[in-house]
Amino acid sequence: MTQPLRIVSRRSPLAMWQTQLIAQMLRDAHGVETEVLGIDTTGDLIRDKPLPKIGAKGLFTMELETALQDGDAELAVHSLKDLPSRLPDGLAYAGSPGRAAATDCLVSSRWSSFDELPDDAVVATGSVRRRAQLLSQKPGLRFEELRGNIDTRLRKLDENGWDAIVMATAALHRLERHDLVAAELPPDVFVPAVSQGAIGVEIRADRHDVAELVAAISDDATVTAVRGERRFMARLEGGCSVPVAAHCVAEGDGWRLTGWVGSLDGRDVLHDSRVGDDPVMLADALADDFLAAGAAKILGR
Repeated sequence: MTQPLRIVSRRSPLAMWQTQLIAQMLRDAHGVETEVLGIDTTGDLIRDKPLPKIGAKGLFTMELETALQDGDAELAVHSLKDLPSRLPDGLAYAGSPGRAAATDCLVSSRWSSFDELPDDAVVATGSVRRRAQLLSQKPGLRFEELRGNIDTRLRKLDENGWDAIVMATAALHRLERHDLVAAELPPDVFVPAVSQGAIGVEIRADRHDVAELVAAISDDATVTAVRGERRFMARLEGGCSVPVAAHCVAEGDGWRLTGWVGSLDGRDVLHDSRVGDDPVMLADALADDFLAAGAAKILGR
């Protein structure tokens, strides 16, 4: 490839950190030149509404995908949890480097664990999944909407006197803000978002040359795990507006896939695991179990 490999990304500090990591890995692996293009997505531009109320899928990905489709970039780099499980025609998930922590974490200057939180504590998060999971454990919690970059979230935590905010552990680790993590939430109870902690690379499906470049920097175990999680999400037709979670980890010579579905108020919950050799097959079996147990009704479908 004689021209720079163009990589499109959101402009947020975390997105740019992830994109620069991918660019450096591609340069190291192939000696290619890279160019990073920053774009503001719909989710970045509309900050005064909760994400489920904006009403579109791919709130943080659509504009990046348009750049791929129009030929303005060869790769798009996402937090993989933002990438819908079903992609537009002509686009493909190409792979991921090694995954960071998939967990959620509590950020608080008052409390050092979830158990310490008062039953009526005020917790800020923009995630319906996180709210539902927290409510399933402490039904009296109160919530405030929270979006924005890490500095914005921390400022609001202090200014508003909230008890805690909940964030992805990986985001804080990648931006070297480990000190903010009061406690990681155990993933067997608070099942992480699908693909949380993984960086996803998206390309045009017909760019086999780009797919080969990305394959060289992908981590097989991460890709295998997230394909299972994304399959579970696709089967349940989940997205950012419904409380669905899945977490796949290596166990012995195989894999354990844990799924979680809950009502918005956290009162109706399905939470189970399957163990086997193929995460995609586990996802299908676990999705069948959940649908038979009433997952569609819980999710309001």
